[in-house]
Amino acid sequence: MVPSESVDDDQYFGGRGGVVALAVAYVAVGLGLFYSLATESIDLFSGVLVAIVVLVGLSLYILYRREGLMTAENKLIGIFVLLAMGLLFGLLEFTDLPLEIVYGIVFGVGVVVPGFLLQYTDYGSD
Repeated sequence: MVPSESVDDDQYFGGRGGVVALAVAYVAVGLGLFYSLATESIDLFSGVLVAIVVLVGLSLYILYRREGLMTAENKLIGIFVLLAMGLLFGLLEFTDLPLEIVYGIVFGVGVVVPGFLLQYTDYGSD
């Protein structure tokens, strides 16, 4: 008996070609990140950060579709990551804050705050 909601193994990058394409994309983004840091190009660095977010989003979508990992913790993290990305573009577009401050705020909202909430509260625990 096959569940009605089962996902085909060849779907969502389950095949060899899809996995290789995703791996090549991650390597390319890693090389772009290295190159942007080596050349001290903040514009390229910002572009690579957007590419990283897109790849992570694609990976999370694939993981969600294949494994069904929608938990309270994942929802919280996803909300804060989206909020952080909105802050990144909003702060870069509408303020004159130094880039270090903008990236610090984005890191704090996207990583530190959800980490503290999950670590020091009972959110999502059984």
